[in-house]
Amino acid sequence: MRLFFLFNLFLFQSTLSFAQSDAKYHGFADRISQFSKPNKVLYKHIDAQGNGSIEYTNAKKQILRFRVLNHKLQILHGGIAYQLFIYENNYLQKMATFDSNGKLAGERESQNEAIVQFIVEKKEEYLRKKKVLDDAEGNIDMKDDSKEQIIRIKLFDSNNLPIMDLHSKYISSKEYYNYCHRMYWP
Repeated sequence: MRLFFLFNLFLFQSTLSFAQSDAKYHGFADRISQFSKPNKVLYKHIDAQGNGSIEYTNAKKQILRFRVLNHKLQILHGGIAYQLFIYENNYLQKMATFDSNGKLAGERESQNEAIVQFIVEKKEEYLRKKKVLDDAEGNIDMKDDSKEQIIRIKLFDSNNLPIMDLHSKYISSKEYYNYCHRMYWP
């Protein structure tokens, strides 16, 4: 009987600490006002030391992700702590990056872009290439097709102002596919 009681006490404490850590991580997600509520955990891989990553999703097809180190929000390259992915009709529309306070944060080492807007200009062509990528689960080398002008991007800075470029900027289908599957971290 005593062993049964101790086991249940241990189980209760483990459940309580797990719930408290989830609540703490949810508090991190609440810092991003552009991320709609209610939301729920989509993916979580955090080890016993509190190191790893977590993704939240919501009904608006947004995905917010961040990393933790020792159960604390991890600041990544360029002061970026969060990435917000916004999908519409299964197409990634925007990706935004934020600092630890929930403010737009740009990649200082490049053009200070805090928001990348994706425009699929040739959907049928992209869908053909996407099928090849899906069949290989993304593990295939493809030639850079950015010159085919299939996916165009627009960049915005941390003040949500457009970053002007003399020419339209295009990315490859593979690069867009990787963004859609959240393969890149700052």
